[in-house]
Amino acid sequence: TNRDHRLPLEGGAGIPGTGCLVKAVETAAQREAFIVGKPNRFMFDCVAGEFQVDPARTIMVGDRLDTDILMGNDCGLTTLLTLTGVTALDEVRGHQDSGCPARHSLVPDFYVDSIADLLPALGE
Repeated sequence: TNRDHRLPLEGGAGIPGTGCLVKAVETAAQREAFIVGKPNRFMFDCVAGEFQVDPARTIMVGDRLDTDILMGNDCGLTTLLTLTGVTALDEVRGHQDSGCPARHSLVPDFYVDSIADLLPALGE
């Protein structure tokens, strides 16, 4: 479903993600896998078609630039990065300051330290 190389644990540690298994299967099969999960827009297109989702009124919230934010940006969604995963704000700034269009597609519209930071706004 995804190519995540590392999954974060509390305290900054991490464990290998499913991307390690995908690579092993690709090597054994001598074929590249078709990933239906993020950042591929396949899942979004299915959901948007079934439920008539308006991208202009939809926000993608995630903690990874290379999956969550990339998919949101590719699908024309507003993107919100939570800094509780594997992504640090310095990484975002590096992409933002880059002259590379591909790196700019990894920059979120907004960021919060934690999804809990949104709770006050939801109560209004």
